[in-house]
Amino acid sequence: MGKINDLDLKYWNLIDDLLKHQRHDYLNEIQIIFGYIKLNKIDEAVEYINKIRNEASINSKLSNLSCVDLYLMFEKKLKQCRKEGVNIDFNVYTNAKREDFKNKEVSKMLTYMEKALNIIFDYINNNNNKFEKYIIYIEETSECFVLKVALEYLNDIESIKKELDSDLAEIIIEEDYLIYEIELE
Repeated sequence: MGKINDLDLKYWNLIDDLLKHQRHDYLNEIQIIFGYIKLNKIDEAVEYINKIRNEASINSKLSNLSCVDLYLMFEKKLKQCRKEGVNIDFNVYTNAKREDFKNKEVSKMLTYMEKALNIIFDYINNNNNKFEKYIIYIEETSECFVLKVALEYLNDIESIKKELDSDLAEIIIEEDYLIYEIELE
């Protein structure tokens, strides 16, 4: 077996933390379902199971992302939205492989993507949950990360464009969508 480098150790620790959180969340979900069943609230148990199944489906879509750090960032934002009562779903398109990000400056691009998500989610959150569900499109290639959001979710497009403006990203309004594209360096 070869030497363990700092990057390997970082990801081993990350995987360990993720698994601990998943086990904790899983046990909590089982406890809640068990409580409903014990109280003979079968309809609530079924409703809760459907909610968990839907959340697992969304997480599964996100896990298709090849850039692990991009996945972790979106997963964190998804948890934040759930806590705030905003129903977010993602459609994920990727034709990248993990190796494609080997020599790319991903952390810098993720900072811009996270800022964009914060701005967009703030606008969505301030929209008083006008929509039952918000669908965000994510595209990942070996050259760029793309975020695509329906214009109907956003109130003031010009303000959003101004907030999102940066040298590293391209903002396009096309066919009822705001498209935010970050080229990888």
